[in-house]
Amino acid sequence: MSWSFSFQLFPGEEVVDDSSRIQHAAVKPAYSVFLTNKRAIFRFDGLGSSLTKSFYYDEILDVRPTKRIFINYLLVRTNGKEHLLNIVDPEYWAEKILSIKKSVGKTSGVVEDMRPVLNEKKKELLDMLVILRKNSVLTENEYEEKVRLVDSLDP
Repeated sequence: MSWSFSFQLFPGEEVVDDSSRIQHAAVKPAYSVFLTNKRAIFRFDGLGSSLTKSFYYDEILDVRPTKRIFINYLLVRTNGKEHLLNIVDPEYWAEKILSIKKSVGKTSGVVEDMRPVLNEKKKELLDMLVILRKNSVLTENEYEEKVRLVDSLDP
């Protein structure tokens, strides 16, 4: 699972289905759903925010509709954590996610596809650290520690 402030598709990733095409009958749900050929993306649409949460299909252990205090949710269970997401028609999305997960199978190609993106992100982080150091926001020791942390990230 990863959080981000906007969602961008990875190279080779395509949107298969999304909830933005569905009209809302009454109360607007908190999350929009975007299913791609590599992951399920849930975008929080409240308070002018566009915070997104995404799960690769191989990290999803179970997904099913559930009801808590009269509100329908989609329960997404990953390794050691359960996520309740307020979306429209959780039954439909649970079936859709499970069917795509089954058809995609183990996505070993995802890591290879993401390497250029991750290397680009690491370079971006290192550039930010250099700027912080030049502007005396970070001490030399803090800078070196942060560089080691960035270098330890998997490419």
